[in-house]
Amino acid sequence: MNGSETPKHHNLKMELAELLESWGHNAEAIDGYTKKSPRKVENTNKVGDGEDKIPDIDGFNPGERQYLRGEAKIGDGDIESLHSITQYMLFSDLYNKENRKNSLLFIIVPASCKNELNDVLIRHVPRRNWENIRMIQSSRYSD
Repeated sequence: MNGSETPKHHNLKMELAELLESWGHNAEAIDGYTKKSPRKVENTNKVGDGEDKIPDIDGFNPGERQYLRGEAKIGDGDIESLHSITQYMLFSDLYNKENRKNSLLFIIVPASCKNELNDVLIRHVPRRNWENIRMIQSSRYSD
């Protein structure tokens, strides 16, 4: 766990990594946990806050030959922050020319935040990106 991360965020991130692995994905880099750090995603079109972003999890599905990014959101104002909205837009709009597939974005939230996340995605993320986003409701946090 890195020093600026709350225990709740860390636990959600690790729950997401475990789920991804159980579904056949490889969580190759987990921020603050693995030696390899997730790769920075450049904000070339300067969407949202205009800043480059680093996901919580960088991964790959070898069977589908598809990249993925993972984000853990705890609520408490981080679901609809400009930083988070920028992450959703960037991480759900990554096209890999090599395999001709968009990467997937997995977002895990406490059960009580799933509707809020859904509303934020509908309001702020372009419709064309929705098929690349998977919302995950935590089984460990319901608050």
